[in-house]
Amino acid sequence: MAKVRTFDSEVLHEHYKNTEPLDLTWLSKPSRHQFRWRCTENRWHTSKRQIRSGVVLAKTTQRNTPRDMYVSTSAWLNPVDLPKIKDTKSPHPILLDHLIVFDIDIPPFSRANMEKARKAAVELLDWVEKKHDFERVHLVFSGSKGFHLIFREKDRSLFGIEDPRKREHAVRDARKSLLEEVIAAGHPVDKGITADTRRIIRLPGSIHGSTGWKCTIIEEKVLRTPFKKWMKTLSRHPNSITMPRWARAPRKKKKKSKLADKTKPAALEPAPHTSLELSSHVPGTKDRSAIIGWLPKSWGSIEKTVEIAMIHVNERKLGPAFFWTDQQAVLMMLPRAFPRPQAAKMCRKIGLRRTAFSIETGDHHWVRISPRQWDDTGWEEDIEALGILGQETMDQCAAPWSAAHLEMANRLELPFDIGEQDRSGHPVPTIRAVRRN
Repeated sequence: MAKVRTFDSEVLHEHYKNTEPLDLTWLSKPSRHQFRWRCTENRWHTSKRQIRSGVVLAKTTQRNTPRDMYVSTSAWLNPVDLPKIKDTKSPHPILLDHLIVFDIDIPPFSRANMEKARKAAVELLDWVEKKHDFERVHLVFSGSKGFHLIFREKDRSLFGIEDPRKREHAVRDARKSLLEEVIAAGHPVDKGITADTRRIIRLPGSIHGSTGWKCTIIEEKVLRTPFKKWMKTLSRHPNSITMPRWARAPRKKKKKSKLADKTKPAALEPAPHTSLELSSHVPGTKDRSAIIGWLPKSWGSIEKTVEIAMIHVNERKLGPAFFWTDQQAVLMMLPRAFPRPQAAKMCRKIGLRRTAFSIETGDHHWVRISPRQWDDTGWEEDIEALGILGQETMDQCAAPWSAAHLEMANRLELPFDIGEQDRSGHPVPTIRAVRRN
C-alpha cells in the first residue's frame, strides 16, 4: 500500500527542535531579507523582526511551526512590514540588492523528471556563466521537482538610482530582459521568479512540506552527476514520501489462453474485502465537493483512459488532474472545492456517473483509495501514482483548492505546491475503512 505521510505541527516542531539552526551565512546580510513561512493550517506568517541568524529564525518560528520556509530574493534597508509595490501612500522601501534566481521545475515529482531537471539546470548553468558575468551564490535541490540556480549581480549601477521607486522598477525591467533572454535560449525556467523583486524562494536547509525532502545546497560536481547516483545522499524526513516514477509504463496483465477459459469453473461471488475510502466532501465547508472517482474501464487501456479524461478536463477548464492506477483501472481526482451541484453536473459530463449520483442523493461520494485486502488471497496490487496533468491550466479554474484533497494527494505520493492560491476547508481528509462483500 502507498506510504501515507503525516506532517502535523507536532512532527515538524520536533524536527526543527532537534536539528541545528538553519545556516543563513550564504546571504550577505540575512537581516536585510524578509522571512516568511506557512504552517500546517496553511496560514502564512511574516517575520515582524529582522532575522540575523538561524538561531533567531528558530526562536521566531517556534510558536508557529513552519511547514514551508521562505526568504525574499531581495534585500531591503528595512524588510519589516514592506508596503506593497502598488502602494503609493506609504514611503517606498529602499531596495539594496536582488538575487538573480532561476527556478527549474519539471513536474510531477519523480526520479525520471528529476534527471530531466538536472540536465536542464546544467545547461542553464553553462549558458549563464558563458553569457554573463554574475557571481554564483549556490545551486539548490528544491526538495521537490527541481533546482534553484542563484547568482548575485556584480554591476551595482541600478542600485545607485536615488529614487527608491524608480530603482526597484529599473531592477525589475533589467531582470525581465534577462528572463526573456533565458527563455528565448530555450531554458525551461519558471517565468514568475526571476523578474519579481517581491518574490520569495524556499529556504535551503528547510523541509519541503509537501514531500518531506530537505531543500539542499549542492556542489557543482554533484549537479553534473546523474541524479540516481546521489539521490540517496539527500536528506529527508523519516515521514517523507518516496519519489515515484512517472515514466514507468503500467504493468500489463497477462492474457489468459482460451484453453484456460474453457477449463475455468463458473465465476464465484466476490469474496469479502477491506479497503480505505475517501469522501468527496470538502471538510470544513457546507456544500463543497471535490471530483474523484474511478474512470470507466470501457474507455480502454490505462494510457487511453488518461487521454480521454484529459480531453474532458481541458474542455471544461477543471485542471490540473491527478491520476493513480491499480493496473486495472484509473483513479482521477480534481482537488478543487466545487459547489456541490456543479460538482455533480461535471461528474456526469466527465463520465463519473456513480460519483454524480452519490453527490446528488447523499451529498458526497465515498471512493476507494487503497488496494483491496481479500480474505482468502491477501492484498491485491498496490495503487501506483501516475502523475499530474494539465498543470499549465491551473489558473483557468475559478474554484478554490480543497485543502483536504490536496493533502490526500500528498499522502498518495502526488505532492503539488499551489503557492499562495486560495484553499477551502481544513486539511484533514475524511477517510474510512470499510468492509464490503
